[in-house]
Amino acid sequence: KEDPAVKRYQALKRKPQTEAQARKNMMIYLKNVVGFKMDYFKGMSYDDIRPIFERYFDSNVAFLQKTKEQIEEEESRALKRINETPAERAAK
Repeated sequence: KEDPAVKRYQALKRKPQTEAQARKNMMIYLKNVVGFKMDYFKGMSYDDIRPIFERYFDSNVAFLQKTKEQIEEEESRALKRINETPAERAAK
């Protein structure tokens, strides 16, 4: 038999987030991941915060979805740039 508290928790979990809860979660994400201060969001509505959140969240997701090959390719390009001699740089 299930505990009534568990059923209550599961019912709450199924409910969609309110706009205020979503706003709070976005603010916390931006604070922890991007480094925003909470004071930055004072007086801002959900509609003001959403585009900021989407920009940073989408760039984070894009970074996480990069393939291993793309990462290795970028690293090899960076190594070539580091190992270039000043004469090669001047030739460009």
